[in-house]
Amino acid sequence: MSASSGLVLAAGSSTRMGRPKQLLPFDGRPLLEVVVSAACASRLDQVVVVLGANGELIRSRVEMGRARVVENPEHATGMASSLRAGLTALGPEVDRAVVILGDQPLVTAELLDRLLDHQQASGRPAAALDFNGLLHPPVVLARELWPELAQLRGDVGCRALIRARPDLVARLPATGSHPLDIDTPEDYQQLSAR
Repeated sequence: MSASSGLVLAAGSSTRMGRPKQLLPFDGRPLLEVVVSAACASRLDQVVVVLGANGELIRSRVEMGRARVVENPEHATGMASSLRAGLTALGPEVDRAVVILGDQPLVTAELLDRLLDHQQASGRPAAALDFNGLLHPPVVLARELWPELAQLRGDVGCRALIRARPDLVARLPATGSHPLDIDTPEDYQQLSAR
């Protein structure tokens, strides 16, 4: 029996934001809770949230629903270590991981389900959002790509792989506005203004 798992990467220290962005209010809830809630409402068989910086504080304030939390002790080395921590936490039954950034509150359960369907129908090992010709997370990644992802180091995530190897990726055209990841106070203002 094959399964799909969501990997919500939320271990960063939010240096550009100046405070834990996982806890920024969005629609009356912490930003990360909105993302995790969407993942939990999707058809994903399981959801894993990777925490690191401010882990205890985030756990105490964010309702994780059916998601399981994994700690990344190497979070300071960058996003690649969180990706590895998340993939390592997945059991042998999982054949697809959907990497979701913990600061993408506009990602919906419906979008995640569409990406899963799109990847499966395409026969390609990956699927990602295509926004103005550029590939963006969330990204569906079949198990065959995980060894390559495990080789990544530093502050790079799966975006590095999908942009380097676009032939592997089924593109799902983004509809509406960009599902921004929130890195700076300006990004947050832009999101809040919507």
